[in-house]
This record gives sequence, C-alpha cells and structure tokens, in this order.
Amino acid sequence: MLYEPGRESVFVLTEAVLRTWPSTPALMLAQLDRLLAVESLSTVRLGVIPWRRPVPLLPRHGFTLCDEQAVVIEAFTGERVSVDSAEVAAYEETFDRFQEAAVFGDEARELLLRVMKEFRELGDTVTP
Repeated sequence: MLYEPGRESVFVLTEAVLRTWPSTPALMLAQLDRLLAVESLSTVRLGVIPWRRPVPLLPRHGFTLCDEQAVVIEAFTGERVSVDSAEVAAYEETFDRFQEAAVFGDEARELLLRVMKEFRELGDTVTP
C-alpha cells in the first residue's frame, strides 16, 4: 500500500517511541533507517511529535484509520476493527490533533537523524 500511486499514508509517532529501545542500539538504528526510507516516499507523510511539544492527549494505544471507513484499535491483548461511524469520526479527530502537534518533512528527518546519532554513540558504550 505504501507504493500505491494515488494513495497517501500518514503516520504520526511521538519522539518517545523513537527513543524507546526494546533491544540493542544496532536494532534501533536499523528501525530508524527504515523510517527514513519510508519517509522519503512521495506517498508517505511521516510526522513526529517532538519532546519539546506537548501531546494533545495521552496516547493510550495505537490505532489505524482505514480510508475514513474503519479504525483498527490496537491493544496489548489484540486488536479490534470498528466501522461505527461515530467511533471512526472520534479517532479521525484524535488523529488530526496528533498531526497538528507533529513536525513533518525536513524537521522530522532532522529529528530522526539526531536520534540515530545518539543511538550510534550509545552503540559504542552499551554491550548486549
């Protein structure tokens, strides 16, 4: 779907997500590199909410909006799909608020590169 002409995919992450590392600095560098590659696609907009900006609300779980028709709501125990128009509209409003707080384009790339630099430095000091 990321490469499909005429389709736009928009992703918004918090900087905290970029800095939470469940494994080694090397793995995080690989993940961040992949985000940079995806961000460069003309069909993708990648936004990051920097630490210096308040989040509009506490992100309690992830979710994916699907063409204004459905929302996939993710939790630790699984996920559920809702096609309820009121629930989809509520998640669209929430996503809009996160988008407004995020930086995109050059600012997002600079932030990703800065975090990558910090993980490279950590890689020199952390042993698995």
